[in-house]
Amino acid sequence: MRGFRSSGSRTAVAMLLGLLAVAAPGPAGADDALAARELETFEAWLDSARAGYGCDEGPALFRNKTVEAAYPGRRFYYVLTYARGIPPPYKKPTTVVAEVAGAQVRTIHPVSMDGYRTGLKRVGSAKDARLAAAAVMILATADPGERRWRFDPSNFKVQRRGGRWVCSYAHGSALYTSQVIFDKAGVLSSFQAGAPPVP
Repeated sequence: MRGFRSSGSRTAVAMLLGLLAVAAPGPAGADDALAARELETFEAWLDSARAGYGCDEGPALFRNKTVEAAYPGRRFYYVLTYARGIPPPYKKPTTVVAEVAGAQVRTIHPVSMDGYRTGLKRVGSAKDARLAAAAVMILATADPGERRWRFDPSNFKVQRRGGRWVCSYAHGSALYTSQVIFDKAGVLSSFQAGAPPVP
């Protein structure tokens, strides 16, 4: 009888340890908790820096597989106001992509390469160039759901010009082409959005 109780105790302890392992926050749980805190910081910054702002999406974590693959370790947050042919239904329509570092919010400025270049995988092949170019354009549109244009890496045409990687994406017509360029070292050097105007 004593042996039976001992075996049962070992089984119970093993089950309890298993449950604790499932319940305890591991790296993923800690990462989720950090993202939640960063989102709160981003929301507070919006309320302060862009008081009275309006948007169609967000504030939210910028979730996009292409961006996550091209920018490993970086995490972005955003609000997005859809482009319209009429004035949007907000007094202060806002579109912003940003990172959070502690209590500091760093916006990704649309005309600055630094925010797009930092942490972006270095290009060493046509496949790398397509992935990185697609990620840059998705960030530039501030639209993780790619509602208007789906920047599939496979749809980018890549050419080598003077050692640079020139990546082009036609928005339904060669007249409207977006272009992303990486220098000889495989680092982002410039990009230009060439999507047609919203009807």
